[in-house]
Amino acid sequence: MGIFGNIWEYDTPNWGISRFEIIGDSLGNDGLIYLFYGSIFDPSWSIDTSNSTVYFIPGILNWLYYRLNADPDDYWVVQTYDTLISGASLAVVSNVYSDFIFGEIRIVKEIIYGDSPDTIYNPGTFWPRYTELLASGIGMIRYWAVEPSPLNKILIGCVIDGDTLGIITDVDEGIQTPNEFYLSQNYPNPFNPITNIRFRIADFGFVSLKVYEVLGNEIRTLVNEEKPAGNYEVEFSAANLPSGIYFYQLITGSFIETKKMILLR
Repeated sequence: MGIFGNIWEYDTPNWGISRFEIIGDSLGNDGLIYLFYGSIFDPSWSIDTSNSTVYFIPGILNWLYYRLNADPDDYWVVQTYDTLISGASLAVVSNVYSDFIFGEIRIVKEIIYGDSPDTIYNPGTFWPRYTELLASGIGMIRYWAVEPSPLNKILIGCVIDGDTLGIITDVDEGIQTPNEFYLSQNYPNPFNPITNIRFRIADFGFVSLKVYEVLGNEIRTLVNEEKPAGNYEVEFSAANLPSGIYFYQLITGSFIETKKMILLR
């Protein structure tokens, strides 16, 4: 399929260089292409080539994240809310244009993601949260949040089907060496209401470990301090939280890793 081994590196204002690498891909019995990032057990994305759609965390969240053939003003439902928050998350194609990127003219799509009180897009009731730029033949080249946020990044280089575009860290050197930095899957998982998270850092530095709900809102800070190199374990209690999918993210230096966990009561 030519996707395994593709790499994207982004410059983030507060976190330095962040690398995303496809560590595995497979063709499912359903005809979808499954992409694995961070874990070889749970796919992060699936691609339906029959209609050019891309889903985020298939089988669990199954959000319809991209429609690659969408035109300007097209929109789609990413997910619906059936909890305490009513409404839906929508994606709207605000612009499509050509731009010179990494030495080649490419089609760029500007997609705005946000919330709506229902599944019908209405500019008057649509609340934008963040914007992504997708470039043909590359993927996401820029992300920025509407509100002040550290989650802003711009692509500085990538490896696509063996071709290096832009500036990228030497693959042999790497910016994240598994033997140095590591974030484990929480255990137990699913859990109720307590779970444990292990991580390893190679150098003395500032460490942040936070928990987010599916909309990206921070709900708990587990670690937020300087720590020496070593192995650590923290406990997370979700006693006052509803059942559902949560994400935890470790940031230390240029190392960033995010994993999902399931609270099942």
